[in-house]
Amino acid sequence: VWVIDSGIRHAVSGADYGSVRTGAFMGLQILRQITGTPGGAEDPWHGYLANVTPHQWMAWEQDVPRRQRGSEFLEAYGGTADPVTQVEADRDYAVHAPTQHPILEHQRHRIFAELLATEATPRRNELLGELMFQTHASYSLCGLGSDGTDRLAAAVDTKAAREAGLYGAKITGGGSGGTVAILGDATAAQQV
Repeated sequence: VWVIDSGIRHAVSGADYGSVRTGAFMGLQILRQITGTPGGAEDPWHGYLANVTPHQWMAWEQDVPRRQRGSEFLEAYGGTADPVTQVEADRDYAVHAPTQHPILEHQRHRIFAELLATEATPRRNELLGELMFQTHASYSLCGLGSDGTDRLAAAVDTKAAREAGLYGAKITGGGSGGTVAILGDATAAQQV
C-alpha cells in the first residue's frame, strides 16, 4: 500500500463535510419514518446508517430524495439526532448519496477484511482494488472528492497501471483533499 498526498489540503471542518454529514442524518431520520423504526434504546440500527443492510437499503432507497431543502425536511421531520450539525432551513442538501455511503461502505469494509484474510492471489487483489475504487466513487457522489484525488485514483484505474501490478485506489479520511491510498504488488513501486 502506498499513500500519496494529493496536494489538496484536507479539512473535515469544511462546509462540504458538514453538509454531507447533515444529509446523512437527514437520511437516517427519513428511513426511520419510512420504516417505523424507533430511535433511542429501541433503535435496531443504534443510531448508525452502517447498521442498515444493503438489501434493506435497496427496498427503501427510492423513497429517499436525491436532494432536499432544509425547510422542507424540518417541516416534515422536525430535525435530526445529530449532536454536531443542524439542518439549516435555507440550504439544499444532498440526502441520497450521503445516506447510501455509510450503508454500502460498511459492507465494502466487511468484504475487504474477509478478502484480506484469504490467500493473496491476483483475483483477490483485483477484488480488493475494486472495493477501493467503489469507495472512492462513493465519496465523490457525496461531494467529498477533489480534482487532485480523482486524478490519482484515475491514474491507477488504467490498463497500464493494472499491467504494472496496481489494483485499486481510494481517497482516505474524510475526503475533500488529503491523501490517496493505492494497493499494488511490491513490483509496482516504479509505476507508483
